Amino acid sequence: MQRRSEAQPGSQTRLMAVLDSERRRATLTAWVFAMLAGLLGVVLLIPGAWPESLYESIYRLTWPMGLLFAGMLVYELVLRYRIRRLLIRSHLPGWVFRYTNSLIEISVPTVIIVMLAQEMGHLQALSSAAPLLYPLFVGMTVLYLDKWVSLFAGAVAALQFGWVAWYYLHGHPVEPGMELLAEPSAYVIKSALVFASGLVAGFLAEELKKQLAQAVNHAEERDHAVSVFGQHVSPEIAERLLRQKIEIGGEEREACVMFLDIRDFSKLASGKSPAEVMAYLNLLFGEFIDIVNAHRGIVNKFLGDGFMAVFGAPVEDTDKCRHGVDAAREIIRRLQEMNAGGNIPPTRVGIGLHVGRLMTGNVGASTRKEYTLIGETVNVAARIEEATKLFNANLLVSDSVLERSSELGTEVEDMGLVELKGQRQAVRLYKLA
Repeated sequence: MQRRSEAQPGSQTRLMAVLDSERRRATLTAWVFAMLAGLLGVVLLIPGAWPESLYESIYRLTWPMGLLFAGMLVYELVLRYRIRRLLIRSHLPGWVFRYTNSLIEISVPTVIIVMLAQEMGHLQALSSAAPLLYPLFVGMTVLYLDKWVSLFAGAVAALQFGWVAWYYLHGHPVEPGMELLAEPSAYVIKSALVFASGLVAGFLAEELKKQLAQAVNHAEERDHAVSVFGQHVSPEIAERLLRQKIEIGGEEREACVMFLDIRDFSKLASGKSPAEVMAYLNLLFGEFIDIVNAHRGIVNKFLGDGFMAVFGAPVEDTDKCRHGVDAAREIIRRLQEMNAGGNIPPTRVGIGLHVGRLMTGNVGASTRKEYTLIGETVNVAARIEEATKLFNANLLVSDSVLERSSELGTEVEDMGLVELKGQRQAVRLYKLA
């Protein structure tokens, strides 16, 4: 049952996309009938558009054809309204709904041919522009995103036109000089072409459906990346996450971990309202997160008055230590500028960096998971950040970080081997700020 529930959002997105496509198809078809009604009126107003002998017949057809177009226009608008209601309810109509609509719309050209035949003659009706409406309506079934509906529409259109042509050619006399229009092979070819339009429409419907599925999957992957790695991911990292396969179930890799903590946060927060404290943290973290993102890092977890960031996971980065050091130094510089500008109360931070092997992956239950980092590397990085208080430092890094970095300048102070809380072996630390 749980798997079914987890698959529901993707299915829901596809359902909504299919319904929206059907709604657009109904809208397009309504416009077609409105255009046909407009053309009918224009034809009557243009002098000499029809031979004098046919003008009276065309005039008699105005009302029945006008009512046909108006009725179909109303039908499509009602159909569009119903689909819109289905969109709100997230309910996909059954197959009877689609095939019935397709049959009704495909039958319109047949009705027009019959009307024209009664007033103008069967050969004139069969050779008129009315049969050209078959491929038009068949083509619009592409927006059902169902190849079988398109094939059904093409087959029904071909059968209807073939039956009407057979009926008139075999049951009615041919006027002298009209023998060429009565050639059955021409109508067989037209019927075959109408059916071919259904094949083409079915192919296009299937291709559009595949593209829609790919687009939905891409959107799901993007949403999944955001849900797993949080909203604070740089566009570059997000794009790389979507391009490569990420093992979120559990993966061992080398990464550089940063811990940042605001010094004396309790004193800074005392006497301030929760809203003021929240605004203060948002201002600071907004600046710091942008800096981490700019250096190819990811803020993985917020820790109240601090956060944990990682460089080199989940996306590999060969220069992760240098990026971590550069991000830490830029954070300190930016904090100094904010302090000097008086935008915040006087604030200091402590930052610890360590690099090593760790496990990355999802931790949690099926209803709530979080991408996290687990391993001794994380623990050591946290203890190094705590050691910044001991040495009155803003930035301490382990010797492993220093070894993997280059061009750090002269502002490097060796603090010697330091016993870190909870660690069996001492770690050589370096003060960079």
